Amino acid sequence: MRPIQVDAIRAYLQTDSNLLITADTAGGKTEAAFLPVLSSISVEPTGSIRALYVGPLKALINDQFSRLEELCTYLEMPVYRWHGDVPASQKKALVREPGGVLLITPESLESILINRTSALHRLFGGLRALVIDEVHAFLENERGLHLASLILRVRRYRALQEPPFRVIGLSATVGDVSIARHYLAPGDADAVKVISDDSAGKEIQFRLHGYIKQAETESAESDTGDSEGSEADGDTDPETAQDAAQLAAMSTIADDLVEHCRMHSNLIFANAKGDIEIYADLANEKCRRSGLPETFLVHHGSLSKELREDTEATMKSGHPMTTICSSTLEMGIDIGSVRLIGQIGAPWSVASLKQRMGRSGRKDNEPRRLRVYVMSDSPSQERDPVSQLPLDLLQATAACELMLQKWIEPPRPARLDLSTLTHQIISTIAEVGAIEAGPLFERLCRNGPFTGFTTPMFARLLRQLAGQDVLEQGPDGNLILGLVGEQIRTRYDFYAAFATSAEFSIVDGSRVLGTLPLDTLPKVGEHIVFAARRWQVVDIDTGRLVLYVKPARRRKRPRFMGSGGEIHAKIREQMRLLLMNPTDLVYLDSIALESLHAARAVASDRDLARRHVLPLGKHRSLWLTWAGTTTQRTLLALLASMGIEAMDRQIAIECRLPDESLRTRLRASVEIELNPLRLAHHVVPKQFRKFDHLFDEAILDESIALDRLDCASALQILRETAAMPAEL
Repeated sequence: MRPIQVDAIRAYLQTDSNLLITADTAGGKTEAAFLPVLSSISVEPTGSIRALYVGPLKALINDQFSRLEELCTYLEMPVYRWHGDVPASQKKALVREPGGVLLITPESLESILINRTSALHRLFGGLRALVIDEVHAFLENERGLHLASLILRVRRYRALQEPPFRVIGLSATVGDVSIARHYLAPGDADAVKVISDDSAGKEIQFRLHGYIKQAETESAESDTGDSEGSEADGDTDPETAQDAAQLAAMSTIADDLVEHCRMHSNLIFANAKGDIEIYADLANEKCRRSGLPETFLVHHGSLSKELREDTEATMKSGHPMTTICSSTLEMGIDIGSVRLIGQIGAPWSVASLKQRMGRSGRKDNEPRRLRVYVMSDSPSQERDPVSQLPLDLLQATAACELMLQKWIEPPRPARLDLSTLTHQIISTIAEVGAIEAGPLFERLCRNGPFTGFTTPMFARLLRQLAGQDVLEQGPDGNLILGLVGEQIRTRYDFYAAFATSAEFSIVDGSRVLGTLPLDTLPKVGEHIVFAARRWQVVDIDTGRLVLYVKPARRRKRPRFMGSGGEIHAKIREQMRLLLMNPTDLVYLDSIALESLHAARAVASDRDLARRHVLPLGKHRSLWLTWAGTTTQRTLLALLASMGIEAMDRQIAIECRLPDESLRTRLRASVEIELNPLRLAHHVVPKQFRKFDHLFDEAILDESIALDRLDCASALQILRETAAMPAEL
């Protein structure tokens, strides 16, 4: 056994502690948790669910189910899974005779709590252990608050004679252990024992490849697909010169993917689903033209369950295949041995990059291999200073440097999440039928995860929900669901605390390929690449929300909704340091290194690595902030409150104001106390969570002020900027 497994077994069987087990991917965390848990509950495996495993993804549930089912066969212990794809007969069997282990997602646990109310004491009365896999994924988002509330609701059904159930968290990328301990045992973090893999770790081999997107004047002919593509039925819109330049650089990356991934199984991550499809298509096209078998698959959340499972099964088969994927394969789903991990584009976080790299090198004495592929625009002296910097290259390099320093973003849990609290209010009332406001506040806020809400704030929230007919208060003082609340409760997407958008199914004959968002549908006759194949839209059924397609020869990038993640201030600061530090980095290839040298020269010439103001013309200026997303949002709100028109430029803010006027205004603002509530009034959009539309602007501003702004960091940047002398 591995050391963490020995330590976990001893800690679980010889103490009453909750556990946080941290180790790299394939470090033995699952066995470290379940070997002692199964040993403990094997004496009395039935009569109630004895062990509950919560995972963030259905695919992860399915993967762990296969592993535990085989192990529990020897113990004659039942193992169940519960999510949307599990047959109703299996769910009924668990409710009828609960026992053993249940593997479930938070959304399905929510469904049980409000749809199986008569069976809850029987299901959870004798629960002994709760295992939360990939616990880092729950520490700072709606799903984390949702799960924390669900756990407390489950605790209410524990039989009085039963001891409290133990909690075990598993993770490879916890940025702040203290926050994770508090999450596992709110109010008693000292009751959580941390068990970490203290081994030296694996060898890391990685390379960052740079690519230059050259300016083009004509569209790329290759975008029609194969050489005979120009004769394909239907037309596609001609690509712009910018699109052609983008495609040319993507084709070069695809060529390298084919070269780097031959003869082995690999995972290549991309930041956008549309890019995933185009890169797979380009790589398979390269394989065909070179007389090689097509070995590139795709995996992302908009593919149908069947196609995702086909990809997973193919990867497990042992054949040398490469899957280009989104974060759906970032977690520890077993897809067999993977030799190389690729990252196309700059990662949003160090935690994500580390998590992804951990998917390779699973075998003992096998190194972890990572290749990062980053595209930059061709240098131009005519553009403004920020446009001359290869920001994606700087961000990717900064993430690599911080990963080597073993730094990971600490989670920042929400403190005033109106939407998720609303979700739990509706769900709790649906579970118990009716409840007074006082006990509801006790359950969810004072003794629950929503500790940032005061009694007056909770009362305001209830009044606004009542005004929207989400809640009603009866003559006896009990709260029940109103008409709108009942409608929300019965929607198919209610069980998830996060927002989902309306989607069209993509159908080829009788086969469902996946879905596309309502707002990004192609027109009849247009082409798309989906599931690593080329299609033409032949019909759209708006009533049934179906997009019918047929195989085609042309291609066009599909469009999906979504945006990038929040960038931590540490990454922006590391980007700034890269421009100031003359040291060459050995893992950059020649193009990436040349781009970095050019960026350093531009930064030195224009003094871009300092936080100050530059002129962009007679009426415009550039404020170099080098701020993380939250601080940048705060600074933009400050400028809006001052009546200054501004635009986010990632590391800077472009202002429609002469540079000297902007400096004067910024120096004056240093003396003014930054009021987060006043700044929140200028943040748009305000509705970014699922149920935010139920609230007025005033209460949304209070939530934004607490959770989405950082006045302390913004003030520090203001002071640094004010201290800088004007340019000569």
